[in-house]
Amino acid sequence: MNWIIREARILTPEGEIEGDAWIKEGRWTSIGRVPSRAKGFTYLARGAYLLPGLIDTHVHFREPGLTAKGNFYTESRAAIAGGVTTVFDMPNTFPPTTTIARWQAKFSAVQNRSWTNFSLYFGATAENLSEIYQLDPRWVPGVKIFLASSTGELLLTDERIVKKLLQESPVRLIFHSEKESVIQSSFALWGGYDWKEVPDLHTKVRPIQACVESTGWLLEEARKGSVPFHILHISTEMEVEMLRARPPWVSAETCPSYLQWNANDFSRYRNYLKCNPSLKYASDQEALWNGLVEGILEVVGTDHAPHLLSEKLLPYSQAPSGIPSQGYLLPWLWTLGEQRGLPVSFWIEKMVYAPARLWRLRDRGPIREGYWADAVVFRPESETYIPSNGSPLHYSKCQWSPLEGESLRGQVVSVWVNGELCFCDGQFLGSPNGMAVELE
Repeated sequence: MNWIIREARILTPEGEIEGDAWIKEGRWTSIGRVPSRAKGFTYLARGAYLLPGLIDTHVHFREPGLTAKGNFYTESRAAIAGGVTTVFDMPNTFPPTTTIARWQAKFSAVQNRSWTNFSLYFGATAENLSEIYQLDPRWVPGVKIFLASSTGELLLTDERIVKKLLQESPVRLIFHSEKESVIQSSFALWGGYDWKEVPDLHTKVRPIQACVESTGWLLEEARKGSVPFHILHISTEMEVEMLRARPPWVSAETCPSYLQWNANDFSRYRNYLKCNPSLKYASDQEALWNGLVEGILEVVGTDHAPHLLSEKLLPYSQAPSGIPSQGYLLPWLWTLGEQRGLPVSFWIEKMVYAPARLWRLRDRGPIREGYWADAVVFRPESETYIPSNGSPLHYSKCQWSPLEGESLRGQVVSVWVNGELCFCDGQFLGSPNGMAVELE
């Protein structure tokens, strides 16, 4: 199906263009001015933004094995509603994605059920080096290494194996960077307490030191190899400072949750904001913003991690870590950025151009002739209301968000994936048509 999008503010890598765009056979064919020979359905944007679809390189869609919390169908649909058209899914499922056979089985299960385009990470263990060496860099975006325990069973603390991968991995390495021994020591001191006794409990259990020691070690080792790697969910001021002197093959991200909240917010939200790494303090939060603006943190990834509301209502030590972040992403980012005077193009750099560049996505990312047409019509002057927790109006299967009841600035009006209109005015259209993302 072909589309002619009229009267749009089109955001391209070269700047903003007021005009029209033509989608033919799933790809951008003309941008700015559409030739008279163009044929297709007409969509009238009426002066709204036409943006490239967001690329979220850090999600947990819970399939296989954790599908009571979410699955690829439900969570990719939620992503679409928030303006995301491509996701990279993490391997800490049940069973974890730690063999090529499991990766292929997951790939097959996801095909034809994902509303977004997708790519699937592989998980590292102490026993699967031989499998990692066989990974195809055209389809596997990275090997996830958990240097500290988090949700799921994946954990790799053997420094000899990590060093080997830093020099020999055929694909990018993706790090959860916390030091397990520091966390275990802190848990021994604080794990028996409750939120009422210690308002910033989770930050005490998973302290700044755990992040700083781990990331410091990674950056030291980075200089001894040349395998590109990406450090996930940076949360501390000291890490931002250390990253200033990193080698060029090292990249880093932070997440919207760390930009919205800090450890002071635990007194209100408690387990709702329990995530790994933990939220840190106001000075750390400000450093993350500065790191994004200065380009030290190139990428924003959501770390979307749905859990059941009933699980989050358990006592601290039993409640799982993770925050659902899909369903309202683009309005959330726009609201956060508008408070700091940041244009929408700031978020397109962090969640489209930088991911497409770092992962070398083939024909994906910017609105550019010949590229796949993954796009969002966004009205910055409109509003998006977040339903109350437990409401079926939530897009994510877990049906809750720490943002409940808030009114965000901006609205995702329509979304195209591979040239197909799949979301319009709050309704999903057609069926999932997400494709596997190819890397160059």
